[in-house]
Amino acid sequence: KAIKCMEKAELIIIPWPLMGHLAQLVEFAKLLLSRKSNFSITVLISRLPDSIDPVTNALINSLVSSSTTEGLEFVQLPPTNPTPEWSSLSRGYFIKRKLDSHKPDVKKFIQQRRSQIGQSKGSRIVGVVVDMFSTGMIDVAEEFGIDSYVFFTSGAAFLGLMLHFQSLHDEYNQDVSEFSNSEIALHFPSFANPVPLSVIPIALLDKQLWLRRFLLCARGYRRAKGIMINTFSDLESYALDSFNNLSDSSYSPRIYSVGPILNKVKHVSPEVQSDIVKWLDDQPHHSVIYICFGSLGSLEINQVKELAFGLERSGYRFLWVLRRPPPENTIVDFPSDYHNHRDVLPEGFLDRTAKIGKVVGFVPQLAVLSHAAVGGFISHCGWNSILESIWYGVPLATWPLESEQQLNAFQLVVELELSVGITLGYSSMNNKKHLVSAEEIERGIRKVMESDSEVRKKVKEMRDKSRISMKQGGTSYESLGRLIDDMLQNI
Repeated sequence: KAIKCMEKAELIIIPWPLMGHLAQLVEFAKLLLSRKSNFSITVLISRLPDSIDPVTNALINSLVSSSTTEGLEFVQLPPTNPTPEWSSLSRGYFIKRKLDSHKPDVKKFIQQRRSQIGQSKGSRIVGVVVDMFSTGMIDVAEEFGIDSYVFFTSGAAFLGLMLHFQSLHDEYNQDVSEFSNSEIALHFPSFANPVPLSVIPIALLDKQLWLRRFLLCARGYRRAKGIMINTFSDLESYALDSFNNLSDSSYSPRIYSVGPILNKVKHVSPEVQSDIVKWLDDQPHHSVIYICFGSLGSLEINQVKELAFGLERSGYRFLWVLRRPPPENTIVDFPSDYHNHRDVLPEGFLDRTAKIGKVVGFVPQLAVLSHAAVGGFISHCGWNSILESIWYGVPLATWPLESEQQLNAFQLVVELELSVGITLGYSSMNNKKHLVSAEEIERGIRKVMESDSEVRKKVKEMRDKSRISMKQGGTSYESLGRLIDDMLQNI
């Protein structure tokens, strides 16, 4: 056993190349290294072109240039040239195709690393960790007989839903797209309450999306030795308990709740951060409502105007991250920053709110949420933003846009009673958009900013529980310890 402790446990991580996925996997790697010094971790990075996703590339540049974590290495995979066929792909398909094209590069890297290990001895590759959307890389791990692990960047309830749908499809030959015809809320194992059709992700109900992408992901989860979920037991106890009953499949991977893991990497310039923090320093305690729809979220101009009117009518101070929607019929649909916010905001809005509001581009979100001036958060309900708001005890007003965000919002408002609902039905997919009125927005802002509300009290209680979970003896701390022990058995 003493010899084993001296040996290096090599781990290879393959992220999904978007900021909300990449950053969490890197933070997970740092967490592993802080717990066990004999780990050696290599993160294989695939870049999208700067013209498509400059935000993630800025994050990658920051990671590569500033990393001082011993045992953590970044290797950038060779650039790939998209074929003409890729020009018709949406964001998810585009990235999947790009990652699949890197399989020979990953295979070559593992071969070289194994050769180096064979010469030096004292080390062994104990696993390949893939993102929840990068499960195609499990093929490469299996080819070398290496255990694979999935890092699930969303919540346990959504993972439970995906595994349930996969089981219905593969074990019971059920066409899960038929759920889209349901007129009643449905019961699913990882949810305590019936789930309305309107919040089930389109990826699970659209037949082509399900069969061509998400069913393949869910099957990949079953093939993995374990799944690490960025969550903690006090937040999702019901969903996590539901995994004990995954007897409907011939194999169920081990589940490790290892969160909350937050994105601590700075990806905006020091000047931008200083300007925002300085402005917040001048605002009263808990007086500012923060509005942000994530790195991939944006609103159409008519909805921007309604949000502006709702903010102005509420009278609250605000920090608003306002980003331009991608042009229609673009290859990959990423938002960008506006050159001039006056072009899309109601006439005179910036002048009338100059003393109480600030409209900006991308911001350092942890610095904002941790600031005493921030009292509420209008959010798209991406899982990372949810965890960050809980960690800092900032109550959310839900405004989901796409992916599993409607489901997350339902979970927050109905299952956990940790958020105020502005809307659950807004969607940026399949032309389901409906205009959220200024009145709805004003009402949501007033409710989430109440100083003595039950939601605020519950969020503060969950904040304390989230922090305890990561400390020695906490549930996530212990879960990560079990994962480490399981990985080191391969040495």
